[in-house]
Amino acid sequence: MPKKTTLHDKKPVSAAIANRHIFLMLAWSIGAVLVLVGLVFGFDAYVGERILPGTHVGRQRIGGLSASAAKELLDRAAAAEIDRGLSVRYQASEFPVPSTIDDATNPDLATIPLYAYDIEKTMSSITSASRQFNPFEKAFYAVFGWDIKPSVSVNRASLEAVLHEKLGSLESPATDARLVIGSNAALSVLPATSGQAFPYSQIIDRLVDRLNDFSSDPVSVSLERDEPGISQADGEKLLPLAQQIIDAAPFTVVYGQKSWQISRDQVVAWLEFQILQKQPSAGFDQEKLTGYVEAIAQEVNIQVSEGRFSMADGKVTSFSPSQAGVEVQVSASVDLINEKIRQVGIREVDLAVKETQPQTATGSVNDLGINELIGEGHSNFKGSPANRRHNINTGADKLNGILIKPDEEFSLIKTLGAIDASTGYLTELVIKGNKTTPEFGGGLCQIGTTTFRAALNAGLPILERSNHSYRVSYYEPAGTDATIYDPKPDFRFKNDTGHHILFTTEIKGDDLYFRFYGTKDGRSVVQTTPRVYNQKSPAPKKIVETTDLAPGQTKCTEKAHVGADAEFTRTITYADGTKKVDTFKSHYKPWQEVCLVGVAKTAPAPKPATNTNTAANTNTTVNIAPVVNINTSTVTNTVPVANTNTTVDVNTNTATLPPPDAGI
Repeated sequence: MPKKTTLHDKKPVSAAIANRHIFLMLAWSIGAVLVLVGLVFGFDAYVGERILPGTHVGRQRIGGLSASAAKELLDRAAAAEIDRGLSVRYQASEFPVPSTIDDATNPDLATIPLYAYDIEKTMSSITSASRQFNPFEKAFYAVFGWDIKPSVSVNRASLEAVLHEKLGSLESPATDARLVIGSNAALSVLPATSGQAFPYSQIIDRLVDRLNDFSSDPVSVSLERDEPGISQADGEKLLPLAQQIIDAAPFTVVYGQKSWQISRDQVVAWLEFQILQKQPSAGFDQEKLTGYVEAIAQEVNIQVSEGRFSMADGKVTSFSPSQAGVEVQVSASVDLINEKIRQVGIREVDLAVKETQPQTATGSVNDLGINELIGEGHSNFKGSPANRRHNINTGADKLNGILIKPDEEFSLIKTLGAIDASTGYLTELVIKGNKTTPEFGGGLCQIGTTTFRAALNAGLPILERSNHSYRVSYYEPAGTDATIYDPKPDFRFKNDTGHHILFTTEIKGDDLYFRFYGTKDGRSVVQTTPRVYNQKSPAPKKIVETTDLAPGQTKCTEKAHVGADAEFTRTITYADGTKKVDTFKSHYKPWQEVCLVGVAKTAPAPKPATNTNTAANTNTTVNIAPVVNINTSTVTNTVPVANTNTTVDVNTNTATLPPPDAGI
């Protein structure tokens, strides 16, 4: 008989099988890991330089695209979002929120951006971050997704002002408790009231969310309870402080040997409750006190005068002495005055003033390393009217011979100084709102543009530059212009040559030349020809009637300008071989031709004449004709037995005026 297998005999067989299972599982695990690692690294190689799959920027899916294709997609999405603009909705009403607003203070049509995308920065962040991912992180994000917000800049202060302009009429905001000063200087408190207002900061945050999503969906808003910042109880506690300030009047503001008094009557007129460092307090009305200090600044301010000289054939031909500058710090002075008047026993306050020593003293103007031409800018102003030519000459003369110190951040607005009759400028007509207004300095953007071109040619870093809102013939080719207007926009660049730069100017007929002399450091500059695209035709010619011209006289202030975008690059190659590439982009709005037509000043309307005779014949004529444009004539003739003939001849002019910043 066969021998029976015992339990003892089965143990070696079971152990062998178990060991084989463990080996197989281990081998399978190792194989799986190797396969997974292979897949991960294979996926990494497959992705290469493309955008990581699963990547989203807002609602835009860019995963798997090349960097250039992704940028093009995001550029289109951003442009569409900016063109559509944002909006807010209150109940059944919707209010558009554009991406830019016109700057009413700038006759050269500069605009104020409210919000904008920076797609280049967005793409740079994506590529920089993705390069730091290891293959496993890339695989993780490819499976679970990678959501990125676009780079968006928001001018919150201006955006809030626009929202308040659109929604403010719907609010009934809270009012703070107010200080009341009676005829006998008796103090009392006008109670505070609660109200309703929109939460503007939250609304702006939600608008930013729309920008991050490339969404044009309106943001729904609602009024919220608005509580006063200064209650009646707060006001009652502040009455002793208010009385102390009145009793201490008058106050004296001092700078050097000069002094100015704030009389008791001014104290009574300016004193109010206000929030100081988030706490209720008493002090002078900010607007009134600011105006007072600004008037003092007109007396005190002295513009710094640098040691300067002019060159002819490489030689110094003239020079002028340097002078220290003095500038009243208006905001700091206002804060200082309001701080001091709250202190017991203080009746005299020092003005906050900044004194600036000239960067180039007179004694050093002949040893500055002014050796050779390092950059030149040119523009042509053919066709400019007499006053514009005069202002260009005045601005160029102001700049001629200026010295720019090493590492100085040159400001064109600061260097030009005051732009008014006292500094030799003439006025030129500017259309603002519904009338024509003369303004000083028309033509100084020729100065800004030529300075920009000289700084470009010299390879100097551009710190601040704004293009005009529309193309101007004086500044072609498009994209190489720079608008300036005191105080903003400015044009600024930095002297990074390590030596002084001499700024010289020359006018030959209709040509303006700005030249920078200094010491070359081996850098070279290559600038591309501007690429002009997205061209848009302007609207038909616009006629603006004015009494500032003789009746029938026509003056076309603006030619038609085709809207467009422009772009060029500047490549700087330094002596050590490193390169820096700057891209300058400009957007120009289409602008229609604008012509002023002189009309006679409107005569007072004649009184209606009534003629009544025994035959019951009544003839009444009313003739109103300020300006001819729309002619509506109604004649009613009813003849029963009595004859009544009434003729009404109405001539009404309705001319659509250009935006408030249209310059001439």
